[in-house]
Amino acid sequence: MSQIINRSLSKEFLKIINEIIDYIIANDKFVVTSHINPDGDNIGSSRAMCGFLKKLGKQVVYILDDPYPSDLEFLYDKVDIDKSKSSNIKSLAGYKVIAQDSGSYERICMDKDLLETSDGIICIDHHHTNGDYGFIKYIDTRASSTCELVYNIIKTYEDRFEDIIDYDIATCLYTGLVTDTGNFQYSNTEPSSYLMAADLVTRGADKNLVIEKIFQSKSLAYYKVLGQVLDNMEIIEGKISLATVSKKMLDENNINYDDIDAITPYTRDIDGVELGIFIKEKEIGEIKVSLRSKSYVDCTKLAQVFGGGGHVRASGLTIRDKSLDEARDMLRQEAVKFI
Repeated sequence: MSQIINRSLSKEFLKIINEIIDYIIANDKFVVTSHINPDGDNIGSSRAMCGFLKKLGKQVVYILDDPYPSDLEFLYDKVDIDKSKSSNIKSLAGYKVIAQDSGSYERICMDKDLLETSDGIICIDHHHTNGDYGFIKYIDTRASSTCELVYNIIKTYEDRFEDIIDYDIATCLYTGLVTDTGNFQYSNTEPSSYLMAADLVTRGADKNLVIEKIFQSKSLAYYKVLGQVLDNMEIIEGKISLATVSKKMLDENNINYDDIDAITPYTRDIDGVELGIFIKEKEIGEIKVSLRSKSYVDCTKLAQVFGGGGHVRASGLTIRDKSLDEARDMLRQEAVKFI
């Protein structure tokens, strides 16, 4: 029933999905990876794909060179995460890479030498800035999340063969769906998203655990940084908000860079503000920026000015070799052109 209603499963996408399933069945060795700076959709889709492949008896290596955010550590169980430098995948002759949720080849979170020595890349993604890499490409820019695409793959496999989704896979997929839709608040939430959520919960997804860990378990240090961010937020022409976190603030509060992403929506969720900009100094000379908009600013276009990308309502970029103040000035100057 869900496949009839789910708009993602057009004839074109069903053909691609079945091509991926047939290729997986015909091969034995896979490496699963995703994008740099991992998030819920990144990790949820990768963990679910690893679980799916293992249930089919495949050899699977999960590579992610960047660290997990602390609020996603509950997904650590039942998975071994390799780093490119420590991985022994070169001994798996003929391995194929499944790269998920990565909007460009450059953002894939593993060593490019390992990508080049693979037997090819299957790309599964929903970013409309995707560079169209991979010999098999399942790219649906209207999908809520990459987890929704992995769900479509597994559900189609189940329709052809046998049930696969268990508690673990369901919880991983639900995590990515919830985080990429902002707990079903964002404009990328489609009817198919609710259908997927209902099916996953019915099949064991621990929605209470996901909500508690993602939305209800922030550290005191996080709230201290949040307070400083809000105190120093700049509003431009009533339409743009700029918020900044320095490396010094992170160090003084003993909090990791990866644990402050949840502050990003606060920049957008102000009455009258259309565009929120969250500027984070990961290291001296390395500035990470998250962009969020409500209704008409295309965040990808602003991000692309600085070599970034993402989604229309949520994008990111990196500015290197600039101070925090310089990066802020550059973003302020460009952002006003979009209002």
